[in-house]
Parts: sequence; structure tokens; C-alpha cells
Amino acid sequence: MTEQVERRLTIKELRELGNVSHTFIYREIKAGRLAQPEKWGRSSRWKESDVKAWLAKFDNQGGDNGQH
Repeated sequence: MTEQVERRLTIKELRELGNVSHTFIYREIKAGRLAQPEKWGRSSRWKESDVKAWLAKFDNQGGDNGQH
């Protein structure tokens, strides 16, 4: 029996998935709306499930995507 490891996403992937800026992502983290990333050495990675939940909330709110 093997356990699947959840995919982790980079900041670049978050930016592309959400069509948002780097600054917007870190504002969302600071506001508590997006989970803190895991540190993998010097890089930051987010659990795919956390990102999907964040995007779902974001889509439901019909909010600004930070691309002004």
C-alpha cells in the first residue's frame, strides 16, 4: 500500500493559476486568506489542496485579482 504525496506548487504556479501578482499572494498570506508556504530549502511551496481552497474562495467572492 503506497501513500500518495500531495503536489506542492511554486509561487510561479500560484501566479499563473490565480492570474495574480507576487505581491497579491503575500498580502493574502498576511491577511490569513492563503496558507503559509512550506519552505523547501530556499524556495516556498504551497500544498495544492490549500491553493485550490483559496482559489475557490477567491472565485466565490468575485474579488479583485491584484492585477491593476
